[in-house]
Amino acid sequence: MSLVFVIPVIVIIVVSTVIVKIAAVALNLTGLDEKRSYFQALSAFTGTGFTTRDSELVVSNDIRRKIIMFLMILGNAGLVTVITTLTLSFSKGGATPVFLNIIVILLAVLFIIKVSLNKTITRRLTKKIQGKLVKSPTFTKRPVEEILRLAEGYGIAELTLSEDCVDIGKTLFDSSFRQKDILILAVEREKEVIPAPHASDRLLENDTLICYGKLSNITEISKSSSTMSS
Repeated sequence: MSLVFVIPVIVIIVVSTVIVKIAAVALNLTGLDEKRSYFQALSAFTGTGFTTRDSELVVSNDIRRKIIMFLMILGNAGLVTVITTLTLSFSKGGATPVFLNIIVILLAVLFIIKVSLNKTITRRLTKKIQGKLVKSPTFTKRPVEEILRLAEGYGIAELTLSEDCVDIGKTLFDSSFRQKDILILAVEREKEVIPAPHASDRLLENDTLICYGKLSNITEISKSSSTMSS
């Protein structure tokens, strides 16, 4: 059995696996969680696409767009190469050599999958890739908006306290904002702005609060005692 058609296919599969892993780590460094990063990298490389929501996460970030475009180009090139190699395999050899070549390729794929599922190997490879990528200026510093979007469902909103707000007169420490894990970034009071207020600062009527936290919790508070704008 000639391996002239088998070796290129196996090499392409191995290289493709490494490329997807590197891209997944790179996406993770831009602020995406690990599972979503790997899924998006694999989806782009195989050309299967994403959901609308995931597409927005990619399009909104310049670094992610470049990574995904790079994966799409390499994925198409790899697919064309594999198809060409397999076509030549069918045209140059008989049924038996082709069948044996396919068996070898499938065994190689199973071996690669088994290795990629090994947590120890995956962890070491991830750390090595991260160590290389973080040295690049591209990943040394992330924009503020990306840091704030690390957790899904969290965001920034502006609240103006009405006269019937239960938190009026309370300190930030005793307020319902703290109980619902909402961080007050700043307080606008008449013409004054209080940046990074302390836990001992009291809330007054008509105070406008710049909040960061779980949006559902912020909305819940705003419905009962304030007006909100995001």
